[in-house]
This record gives sequence, structure tokens and C-alpha cells, in this order.
Amino acid sequence: HHPPPNGMCPLLIPSDHSTTVPIELSDKKRPGLLTIAHRGSSFSLPEHSIPAYRLALELGADYIEPDLVSTKDGRLVAVHNANLNITTNVAEVYPDRHREIRLSNGMMQSGYFVFDFTLEEVKALKVRQRVDGRSKSFDGLFSIPTLADIVDLLYEWNTLILPTQNSTKKSGIYVELKSPEIFTEHNISLVDTFIDEMVAHPHAHEMFFIRSNETDYGCHRRPFTYQVPPLVIQCFDGKTMKKLHTKLKQKEMALPPFVLLVDKKTCHLSTFWYEAGGMSILSGVGPDKECLTDVGGKEFMMEAKKFDLAVHPWTTRAESEFVQSKFKNAEDELRYLYCKVGIHGMFTENVNLGVQVGVRGCDDYKTAEEVLEEDIEDLEKEDGPEVDGAVSKKICNEEGNSIKFGDVTSVLVGGVVGMLGTLFVGKLRRDRKRKIGLEMERVGTRDEDMEII
Repeated sequence: HHPPPNGMCPLLIPSDHSTTVPIELSDKKRPGLLTIAHRGSSFSLPEHSIPAYRLALELGADYIEPDLVSTKDGRLVAVHNANLNITTNVAEVYPDRHREIRLSNGMMQSGYFVFDFTLEEVKALKVRQRVDGRSKSFDGLFSIPTLADIVDLLYEWNTLILPTQNSTKKSGIYVELKSPEIFTEHNISLVDTFIDEMVAHPHAHEMFFIRSNETDYGCHRRPFTYQVPPLVIQCFDGKTMKKLHTKLKQKEMALPPFVLLVDKKTCHLSTFWYEAGGMSILSGVGPDKECLTDVGGKEFMMEAKKFDLAVHPWTTRAESEFVQSKFKNAEDELRYLYCKVGIHGMFTENVNLGVQVGVRGCDDYKTAEEVLEEDIEDLEKEDGPEVDGAVSKKICNEEGNSIKFGDVTSVLVGGVVGMLGTLFVGKLRRDRKRKIGLEMERVGTRDEDMEII
């Protein structure tokens, strides 16, 4: 896989610059878990809004993550997907702009599609909270940001705000090119539009694309302090990323890390790893989190390691409906993925939780199996002497050394009790192990919140 440009750190954090042990955290070592703010701090504020991105940065996110789509006049904006009706008031502002389109898979979908609106029209819309059960207090307050707006925010944060806090950490932008095939069908190239906007932005070149050794990416000094790559490109479509890679190379621009996304229906297919393994441009893969907690999770991580790829699954959400049934809460789920599975980053809508799990580390982490073994040990300490047949010894000691008929009876009864106790505890152990084993293998069946576009 391609090495990072001069001065840019790799997406996969070097082991000597990360740790899962809290006491080892320092300027030289950071948590091994990258926190990727999924659509900003979207638990607290409406997704894909400048305030949501800003809050994510203040909470300590390594990356803010916009989904980029294009307007009719070729401007990139951040919104849930091509259908504006999912997170905006478009139906109120433009009630007559609803229509149906045919998707590449032949299915029909109705909505208010971003490629039917100019940027000026899109800017007239306001965003709202998408997930039920979250605060609606900020609905209707914020507009849809452009890519340029988001780059401006990140530039301000890294160059003007962080220095006032004596912070050496910089955050980056983790861009998803959303459903490029739909825009291609409407004569819009997300790749070309992305490059054009980045070239036109006054700060984007110095932030993301300089190739010389004089960058401020953080890894041009030796020994270096790890800084996240300032720009990451992700997409479900490998061909789109190859096209972007080729065009950036032709323009002699620094090449960002590329991450191939994959859903749970595809992640364990040999065809996926055939594609991923054959893409020399890749620096990471972004699977549905259920790909890593089901029976094929270990094999997925082994394949990723074979190709030297970072693994950044999606998505952590605090609500119990989004937590797989085998885990008690979102923190338990994320700690399992980080401390047991060994992921390198996580898309999360609760940024504080991602940061907290990374800083807490894995020193005190225990798996269900380890908890079970401790329970068994405690059980043996409490009941072991009695189960081992010491009941009969206790009776003998109390009655003295003389052997009487009653004593013999007591000894026999004690032995039977001991034998039955041993059988009972053995069965208890097997039952508890079987219960935990089944629970560890069971995978939640709820689909992640993924729309077609």
C-alpha cells in the first residue's frame, strides 16, 4: 500500500506512538483509538451542521465526518444523503419539488433530491434532528454547510483556536463521497467536483495537499509526534476512489489515505477481500460493526492485518436500540471492539464516549469469559471446602476420634452430599459457560440505519 506523503503520519497509528495503558499516555503516546465524529456530534445537535462539527472538535474528536453530495450547480454540501427530506424542512419550503427517480439497481425512490436544487436553494433550508429520542431544541436553526464552510471551520480550529490552548493536537476531516453512481447518472462527477473545490479553496492546499518536506502534518520531524492525516477519503465504491487517486496524482497533489467502506452483507465475502487486497491505494477499511462481533470478526481483523489496513467500524450510538443485544450499553460495546477485537478507530455519534473509551484504555477490561472464570473461582472459594467432602471431616472432628454407628452414618451422608455438590457445581459451571458462549456468539439482527442513497 502507498506510503503517506512526506510529512504525513500514516492512518494506522504506529505501535510506539499509541497505547491502551492510561498511565503511558503522554505527548509521545496517544490512545490507540481514533474518534471519528459521525456527521459531527450528531447525538447532541442536528447532524451535518457547523455547530455539530464544532462541538465534536471541542469534545476532542480526531476527525469530523461529512457526507458530501452535489447540488444542481455543482457545489458540494454535507447532508445525510441525496434525499434532502430526511434531515431538512425541504417539503415545507419547496412542496412542489418532490419526484421519483430510478436507482442503479432498478428500484424507484421518491424524495426531494439535492441534484434538483441550486446551492442558493439548498441554503434556504434548515436541518433537524433525525433520530427519535434526541433533543429537537435545535431543529430549524442551522443551515446545510458547504465543503468550503467545513474546511474553513477546521482551518480556524487548528490554526487559530488550538494554539491559544497550547495544544499540539490537530484534527482532520474524514470525507465520504456519498453514492457517486447516482450523481453520475445525473451528469455530476463527485470526484471532479471535489478536486475543483479543494483547488479553489484558499487554505485547502496547505492543509491537505502539499507534498514537500515543509508541511506541518506533524510527522516530518524525527522523532515525530503523531498527528492524524489531515484528510481521509472514504467510499463504498472502490472505482470512485481509484479515479480520485489517479487525478490527484496527475495534479501532483499529496495523496490522502483512502478507506473502503463495507456493509455486513458483504464484509465476509471473499470478493470483498479480493477487491480490498487488490487496491494498493487503500490505508483502511470501514466495516459495519457487526462484521467484527459476529463469528467472522477474528478472520476480518486477520485479513486487515495481512494487508496492513486500519479498521474503522461504524457506528456507535448511545441509544439501546442501536446497541447489539449481547452488550449492556454502548460503552460496553465500544470497549469490546477496542480492547478485545482490536479496532483502530470508531465512527461515533457520541464523541465524548469515543474519547472516554480511548483514554480509559484496556487495563481494567475484562471479557465475559474472564468474568465467568472469576465467578467460578469465587464459587469455589465459597462452596469448595464443603463440596470437596470436608463436611464429613467436620462432623468427625466435632464428635472426636471414636467411631460410632451414627458417626459412620454421618460420614456416609457427608460423602453423598459432597458428591452431589460436586456434580451440582460442575453442572452450574457448564450451564454458565454455555450461556455465556451462546451470548458471545449471538449477533444482533437489527439493521444499521443505512439508506440506499
